[in-house]
Amino acid sequence: MKHLTSLIGTLLALQALGMAPARGADLVVCLADANPPFSAADIRDGGIDAEIARGIGRQLGREVRLSWVTIANRGGLGKALRQTLAAGTCDIFSGIPVSGGANEDLVELRLEASDPYLTTGYALLRGSRGKVHNLDDARKAARLGVVTATPADMYLHQQHMNRVPYGSNGDLLAALANGSVDAGLLWMPALANATQRGFTLWPEAIREERLAIAGLETRFVVALRQGDPALKPGVDAALARMQGDGSLTQILERHGMARPSNTHSRTNP
Repeated sequence: MKHLTSLIGTLLALQALGMAPARGADLVVCLADANPPFSAADIRDGGIDAEIARGIGRQLGREVRLSWVTIANRGGLGKALRQTLAAGTCDIFSGIPVSGGANEDLVELRLEASDPYLTTGYALLRGSRGKVHNLDDARKAARLGVVTATPADMYLHQQHMNRVPYGSNGDLLAALANGSVDAGLLWMPALANATQRGFTLWPEAIREERLAIAGLETRFVVALRQGDPALKPGVDAALARMQGDGSLTQILERHGMARPSNTHSRTNP
């Protein structure tokens, strides 16, 4: 009994020092404040990552407290991670994109990453007046829209396709809608955000969903600090359970990132 009392006293002391957070302690989650449909302070339920964060919290038995972070144009995500997660102001930072092998910001700041919970990329859309049915047709198209300085833009350039660059996803979607281009490669989260905000697609607009092309797919992970031996396994286990019980799919469907008829093939990592 004496040893048990001593152990409890030691654990309480460690918790008071912030070295061993209690199971019931708040889970502080950093999220970008204007990155729909993933996270935004002004959208339903805070977005995909806010809902996933609450799911993780339920699995870990911890109350979730969201901390909204503005991603500045100068410094971008790396600066935001340095000033928040790396500085200890939150426990995890959700919605971190990984293209290729790793996220450079996580490597530089020596942060850890959860297992991926979503893989997304670019969809091939037919222009409202176009006759493009697949990527082979797109190779022959006279005008193929794309957002400039993106992986899709680089791909079309490397493939010597007749690309027409646009400054934003909204501009590209407008060009597709009015028939200014025959087809286009559009970032799927941008398409989901537009449809969630009321944009209506024309019949048979989406010709191919999430083109399976190297360099055009992006995985999303939760970032964590190193040094907590329990948090990363707990987050990974929570994400796996949410994938297994269908709750992750339901979140993605609510925010336009999955369709009931073709959910698992498009959303699972």
